[in-house]
Amino acid sequence: MKKSKTDLYDPEFVSNMFDRMAKTYGFANWVTSFGFTSRWRRQCVDDLPTIEESACGFDLMSGMGEAWPEIQKRINSEGKIISVDISAEMNRKAAEHIKRLKNKNVELKLMNVLSNDIPSDSADFVVSTFGIKTFNDEQQRILAGEVSRILKPGGSFALIEISEPKNHLLKWTFMFYLNVIIPFIGKFFLGNSEDYRMLGKYCARFENCRYFHRCLIEQKLNSNYKEYFFGCATGVFGSKN
Repeated sequence: MKKSKTDLYDPEFVSNMFDRMAKTYGFANWVTSFGFTSRWRRQCVDDLPTIEESACGFDLMSGMGEAWPEIQKRINSEGKIISVDISAEMNRKAAEHIKRLKNKNVELKLMNVLSNDIPSDSADFVVSTFGIKTFNDEQQRILAGEVSRILKPGGSFALIEISEPKNHLLKWTFMFYLNVIIPFIGKFFLGNSEDYRMLGKYCARFENCRYFHRCLIEQKLNSNYKEYFFGCATGVFGSKN
């Protein structure tokens, strides 16, 4: 019998992958990116259009809550972050993160954002850092629709993802790093090479945020496209009328 091909975008596959990676993901993410992911998260949240200090919004595909400190710079204790992630282990790590926060205005939700019970017109903002690449084109279209549905009129959004640079030399170097060096680090220092190898596979298929940007525009959102560090990351930000 022919073995069925793994669907990299199946929610169960993605959830299980991040469950396995949760133990080392935060450390690996920072070390293997030389701190760039932290910088890009900050820039992404800084790109979020104006929100009130008491705003309530969502951090989608939130991982362990790496973006929360930056979001909390934009809101006060009366504001709220609702953190949504499909991985139970990532959510467990996120719960530990909340304990270390001075402002604990975070609520965790274990949920597939593509199939959720979030009320319509309920969010002042939507943020996501490095989660879009695990969605195929159809899933990105659904995600854009959910961002539009969830946001209140006047609400803001900002999302970012690692991407393939346009420059051929930089692209080759960056993708070699994702496909070879990071799995090597994952195997010899973190005991996990195959899951970290997925980073390059997802990035190569995703390419950049341009398609997602078009999906947002189709949803009548005021979307802007942006490149970070010569296109090694790309993002979208804007608002809902």
